[in-house]
Amino acid sequence: MEIRTSGRSVTSRLLKLAAAFSLAAAALVVPATAANAVYCPPPFDTLPGCDGGGGGETGGEGWSTATIAGMTVQLYTPTTAPALGDGRALMITLHGCVQTSAALKSGGNWQGTADEYGMVVAIPAAPNGGVLLGCWDYYDTNHSRSNPARHDDNLIDLATALTARADLNIDADQVYISGLSSGGGQSMVMGCLAPDIFAGIGLNAGPTVGTTSGQIGSVATNLNTGKSVCTGFAGSHGAGFETQLTSVVYGSNDTTVAPGYNTLNAQIMANIYGAATTSSFSLAGLAGSNTNGTGTLYSDADGPRVSLIQNTGLGHNWPAGGGPGGSYISTNSIDYPAYITGFFFENNRRVVVDEPTDPTDPTDPTDPTDPTDPTDPTDPQEPELYCGTATNATHQAEGRAYSYGINPYNPYYAVGTAAYLGQGDATLTTLQENPNGSFSVATSCPGG
Repeated sequence: MEIRTSGRSVTSRLLKLAAAFSLAAAALVVPATAANAVYCPPPFDTLPGCDGGGGGETGGEGWSTATIAGMTVQLYTPTTAPALGDGRALMITLHGCVQTSAALKSGGNWQGTADEYGMVVAIPAAPNGGVLLGCWDYYDTNHSRSNPARHDDNLIDLATALTARADLNIDADQVYISGLSSGGGQSMVMGCLAPDIFAGIGLNAGPTVGTTSGQIGSVATNLNTGKSVCTGFAGSHGAGFETQLTSVVYGSNDTTVAPGYNTLNAQIMANIYGAATTSSFSLAGLAGSNTNGTGTLYSDADGPRVSLIQNTGLGHNWPAGGGPGGSYISTNSIDYPAYITGFFFENNRRVVVDEPTDPTDPTDPTDPTDPTDPTDPTDPQEPELYCGTATNATHQAEGRAYSYGINPYNPYYAVGTAAYLGQGDATLTTLQENPNGSFSVATSCPGG
């Protein structure tokens, strides 16, 4: 698409640039935890030592560069099969101010996770170099789905264009967006503006919707205001919030964006989702080189909806948790690409996965033996339907439940009905088998 300019006054435009400069300038003075690559403009960006060049993570044949929706996009296409359903997931991930899409490609540590889940990764560069120094235009409350003077329509068009490509086989129910700093702020804008498009949003040290870059140093809004701005952005598309997920991550050593914005962002999205139950979890079992910190889950009756992680020792950086690092990318952190992808795949509320059919099902019309024939000597007696109380792990081992994730924060679901059984291997639940072979949660068993 062609980027058009609006008729705003020169004064208004200069004020916007000045606001953007405060975030960009703050980012400039924050030391990266890994050696920064030198930024080289195309076509020199592939040279050794440059962002996206010889010193970074090699993308192999899976990486390509294309101009899509008015943006230069680094695109990774895996060769592995989709891990959830028949279509691939799409993760759009946004760089921060000063940082480049090439840096996030080379050091963001996305490739291994993309291959594990069969997920397409798209890393766009902010249109026209960003508002200033690469910043995404997340600022204030003036956002719409068709405003060509901002970045919102570019990102919606990118998601739409990639989902429409048959060669990528992307499932529209598995489209996600994440980002660092201004990219995190823009990801929250997009999640609020288009909850019907984005099934999950990842916010890494991102300011809250409705704020300006001049307000990054201290929290300048509150839960009610942030919720009002977010739901106002969604307008008639608000039903998408019913199945959307949010992941928030930040570092204890972030001196650029006020840490309080991260907790506030989690609370805003949890409040919109109706996820009122909170629980804590340890980072000890997560992938990455530094798993110090705390985790909080916000859940509704069906399971987790929002995850909040504070990674101790992390600064204002993308938490890669491995790889070569780079500009505003930390290798001394959790492996956030692995975490956020796992969280979204394990808790996706939009993908309907059919349970595998039982080849021994006596109702199978291809079975040459009529199970209802009373003269059939091989006709087995109809088994008694199960009902009993056991740990979630036992239910899973005996084929009555399934689970994803790491104990004790792994959610369990009943086979056939997907009824939520709570988290953890040791949690006790009572299941009643139904005539069709599925299982439902029961308060007690007949005669029990």
